[in-house]
Amino acid sequence: MSESDKSLLKHLRILSHGFSLDPDNGPARSSRRVIQEFRPKQDWADWSKGDPKAPSDSHNVKPIDGERMIEDEYSETRLDAYYANLGWPLLVSPFPRPWSVSGAMLQAPSGRWATRRMLIKMWSINLGVNDLTPADAYVDAIERALECPNDTSRIRALEEVFALWGDVIPVAAIVGSTIVATGELSSDTNFDSFPSAIAPQNQTNFGSLNDFIDTQLQIQDRFESALKYHITGSRPDILFREGLESWLKSIENTQEWEIIKVTRVIQITDILDPTIQGKIKELYSNCSIPLRSPPVGVSPQFGFDITGNGLCPIQRVDIGFSDVCIKSISIIYAGGSVAGPFGRPEGATRFDRFDLSGGEYIAGIFVWPTDHFIASLQLVKNTGYVSPIYGAMRGITQPPCLLSENGKALGGLAGGYDAIGITQLQAVWRNDIQVNDYRYTRTVFVGGQDGEFWNDLRFIGDRFSARISKITTRSSGAGYLGSIQTTYTSLVGGYPSCQESPVHGTEDGPITTWTLEDGEYITEIRGSHDGTSICQLWFTTNRCNRKPRFIKTLILYSDALTLKNRQLLAGRVDILALLIPRRYLRKEIKWPYTIWLGKGM
Repeated sequence: MSESDKSLLKHLRILSHGFSLDPDNGPARSSRRVIQEFRPKQDWADWSKGDPKAPSDSHNVKPIDGERMIEDEYSETRLDAYYANLGWPLLVSPFPRPWSVSGAMLQAPSGRWATRRMLIKMWSINLGVNDLTPADAYVDAIERALECPNDTSRIRALEEVFALWGDVIPVAAIVGSTIVATGELSSDTNFDSFPSAIAPQNQTNFGSLNDFIDTQLQIQDRFESALKYHITGSRPDILFREGLESWLKSIENTQEWEIIKVTRVIQITDILDPTIQGKIKELYSNCSIPLRSPPVGVSPQFGFDITGNGLCPIQRVDIGFSDVCIKSISIIYAGGSVAGPFGRPEGATRFDRFDLSGGEYIAGIFVWPTDHFIASLQLVKNTGYVSPIYGAMRGITQPPCLLSENGKALGGLAGGYDAIGITQLQAVWRNDIQVNDYRYTRTVFVGGQDGEFWNDLRFIGDRFSARISKITTRSSGAGYLGSIQTTYTSLVGGYPSCQESPVHGTEDGPITTWTLEDGEYITEIRGSHDGTSICQLWFTTNRCNRKPRFIKTLILYSDALTLKNRQLLAGRVDILALLIPRRYLRKEIKWPYTIWLGKGM
């Protein structure tokens, strides 16, 4: 193989990973390689550019020799601006996929964003589906998912595969280097034309990389707020140290080129065998297939299944409860049809209703089960609104559960009841309505079982920009975490807004306060408990800062709890919404932040 062919193969392999289309931040490269080989019917070593037997479309992979180009793009939404920043086609919604579903989506914030990109093009690549051979690991994962016992488990397994390998594969792209700046403009501002020549700049006059990029792209003082800046496919140190012309010359010799522009993508399923593709399309051809969460609670004496209203949206949920447990549940659908009440409404001491207006639906249910009945539940809307906790507010429970299907809409409930009240719940999710910017959720619980129930989720504000900015604790002196209070910071109208949770637990004992710096977030949580109470709690951040233990008393019989990066799909914990019991810590991880749920300290 010639050096030219080796170079070509190296840069084709840039396209060997799929991309997930994040509904908040645009395309994100998967860490898993989905393409095993290029040109499966042709041995690469036997192919040269002058070979008359080369595939007919071989001219679609060719060098461009460092052509420089300036692109300006104006966008109406933040998501479009992220696509423009990366050089992808503007997509208002994720690329259509055989497993995608239409329905209620949160409205993207509108505004006026602009992107200027300096592209240095080195290779142009335009491939067809037949040029690509899927990776064995990807095919094996798909086949294992299709072997699951029923449609619900197959769909859930396939979505996990696509979450790991991506949604799409770029097949027409430009490879090279780029300097990019994206920000928000005022309504009456545009970029000036890029000059044909730029005067050399004094490299020591710039206070930040963003200022430096603004100068190189001739957009100083244009943005009201910056969205994303980056230098890709080259050595930014040469640009910053020696200037633009030296950087341009260095690009010809670098081997760090990246995808800088994408003009065509294919679905990640398109590279599979047609038989497998047919199975996937058949599975998803009926968007009304319901998805069921695992049941929570104990085996019921009497059962119910509120799933007979097809695609009719839920308009209201009526809940009967006492200070001990959930007594009854009814669902009222749009149009007036009523399912229920199921349970023992005559035993309820209180009733409440959870109303849903147009475009709203239930996206999550927190459940506190016991060994005999459902003690409490709490409903979460797709808008972020969180209901009060219905039912008991303290007591002994099993580990609390979050029932959700990653942003899908609740279509009904199944479960059971006995002479006391509701004993089991199972959420049934619609597969045709889903909020795009929902986060994958996982729950983990450690600690004791007794205490007061509480939930800080309502203090998070804008959950898509929120982060923990401060944690305050008290130690009662008995060797336990006496109380905890968390401050959350999110962006409201582009400006930071802080919300502070109540003090959960005792207000006695010395205070320990930890304030996180801007851009600092938690990557690891460690601690210990003795089976009834949290004894130690400390954190590590992305800046390798280890916060000392909030409680230093040695507990001889304790189990360690650890939450590390490898368990975080997004690699960070932006929020701890703390719901910690006096003798119980419940830890629920919601990407890209963590919510702690539980009971009083």
